[in-house]
Amino acid sequence: MAIAVEYEKKSVTIPKDVVDSVDAVLGSRSFSGYVTEALRRQVRRDNLAQLVRELTAAGGAITPEEYRRAREELTA
Repeated sequence: MAIAVEYEKKSVTIPKDVVDSVDAVLGSRSFSGYVTEALRRQVRRDNLAQLVRELTAAGGAITPEEYRRAREELTA
């Protein structure tokens, strides 16, 4: 069963050198799809950074061992 996805059109201004760089790697792939994936990745990073700030505020600094274990889990 396919999941219906709603779309919303937005207008953004992107420096030409960035557009040129994206176009160079896209080939026949979708520019919108590429931007969507980049935005999703950034939202995940922002959410993770917020979580780290909250956890650090509640429990203190992350130890090097905790950092190593979290990195291993995230890259697995």
